[in-house]
Amino acid sequence: MRRTVVDFGSLGLPVDVARALAEAFWCHFGAMARHDFSTHWHHIKVFARFVRESAAVTGLADIHSGMLLRYIEWLNAQRGPDGQPWTKGTRAGTYLTLRKMLQWLERYRPGVIACIEYPFNPFPWRNRDAQPSTKMRATELRVLLRACETDIARIRADREAAAAQRIANAGEPGTLGWLLDHIDRCGVLPHTHDLRRPGQYALRSALYRLGGRRQVEPYLYPRAESLLPYYLAIMVHAAGNPEPIAELGRNCLQSLPLLEDRQALVWFKPRANSTQRLTFDNADPFGPPALVKEILSWNDRLRPLAPICMRDRLFLYQGHYGVMALTSDAVKKMIKPFCERHRLPIFTLVSIRPGVLASFYRVSGDLRRVKAIANHAHLSTTVRYVQTPEVEAQHRIRIAALQQAFIGHIVQVRSNSASERVSSKPACNKSSVPTGEVVSMFGFNCTDPFAGVAAGTRPGELCTNFMGCFTCPNAIITPDPSTLARLIQARDHIRAASAVLHPARWQSIYAPQLQILEEDILPRFSAAELAAAHSLVAQLPPLPDLR
Repeated sequence: MRRTVVDFGSLGLPVDVARALAEAFWCHFGAMARHDFSTHWHHIKVFARFVRESAAVTGLADIHSGMLLRYIEWLNAQRGPDGQPWTKGTRAGTYLTLRKMLQWLERYRPGVIACIEYPFNPFPWRNRDAQPSTKMRATELRVLLRACETDIARIRADREAAAAQRIANAGEPGTLGWLLDHIDRCGVLPHTHDLRRPGQYALRSALYRLGGRRQVEPYLYPRAESLLPYYLAIMVHAAGNPEPIAELGRNCLQSLPLLEDRQALVWFKPRANSTQRLTFDNADPFGPPALVKEILSWNDRLRPLAPICMRDRLFLYQGHYGVMALTSDAVKKMIKPFCERHRLPIFTLVSIRPGVLASFYRVSGDLRRVKAIANHAHLSTTVRYVQTPEVEAQHRIRIAALQQAFIGHIVQVRSNSASERVSSKPACNKSSVPTGEVVSMFGFNCTDPFAGVAAGTRPGELCTNFMGCFTCPNAIITPDPSTLARLIQARDHIRAASAVLHPARWQSIYAPQLQILEEDILPRFSAAELAAAHSLVAQLPPLPDLR
């Protein structure tokens, strides 16, 4: 595996254990992708370290349920370089590699190991307790796209200028046109060792005078850093995952018979075992169709020189050791210089896809459309991607608008019915309340204190809970800072009244309201929301004394 020897004999395991695990490893994990393959091999080395430190396994007879429990306890005790315990995801992944191999042995090599009763969910809530992945904001995504388009425009201009010089001075030794013409006849620029051979002085001196290999090669074929803006731009437009986009094939563009002005970008996502597809406009010079066509013509000469397993990849480039295909690991090493050159904050590749999906959801508000763009199988997966503070704030605004429309409809119906009931009763104490907006003692608006909504009240009579509208069972309390500030002010006001009112009166009238505030309403809000509201309490008008 890329100059790496996988030798189970180097793990220090007992001979029979190493032989059994090696067979299970190659039969179960051997056909996986290179990244997954290396991850499972790392997990096996962790198990080998457990065997050395605990001396719990001397042969296949020692592999049983008790050994697995000891292994789980050992994983829980592991610490990283910073002294923090391993995350649940790391511990669970390391344990699952061993469990899958043991299950393979039980299924296909019966009798090699004893029947094992595997612990049920030894690392519960590992997804819930995992740190949420970062998401790029819409403004950051737009800045990133502009930086990519700037680099792409510069690369196009440099290639056009080099092509013009090649036509103008191809016959003059030492010029850029002569150098490009010479490289074109060779296919690619010879390796540095070949340039030091006799007879290559003119080529070598012209190359160094014109900026070296890094400057000259992109005129004819791409290098890894030359493909970076194309890769990032396609990833943003397609809202794709880092590795599947890096593994795009050369046939990733498909025509649409009924839409001649659009083309579909198609790629395969191994984790979902499904084909992903999105359509884009052909006329956009920085859209995926234009970028893919440009890359295909740019690195076409590199395809015969690439390894057979990589010849169908889109992102082929000339590397230090020959023609290679771009990988997400190689991209990660180039992000920091790219950000420093464009003065961008450092970002991660995994933050692009959720950032694009969250931004699209904020604009469209349609979760199913976002699900179609992300090619998710379930809406629950899409929800995890689009959950951001901005989206949650937008949700609160939409919910408040819907609640206001609902309340307006209910109030209209109730006001009509209440007017009919009031007109049939000549005696009513509603005239004692002034007309206009009705505001309770603690600053909350009451839509109709004579509606008879609260328990123990009758329509047409003043609500007995009028002074404590926030305790009404039909109260709708929004989490905006001003509303929370009034709740906190009401709580402090009721607490202060306990020192001046008669204990029996305070206990019967205000103590239940204080209990609802402290035990039911305020605990529903986060500490950050309450802290933001505390700063607004001093700006509120004082409340009247309670009697």
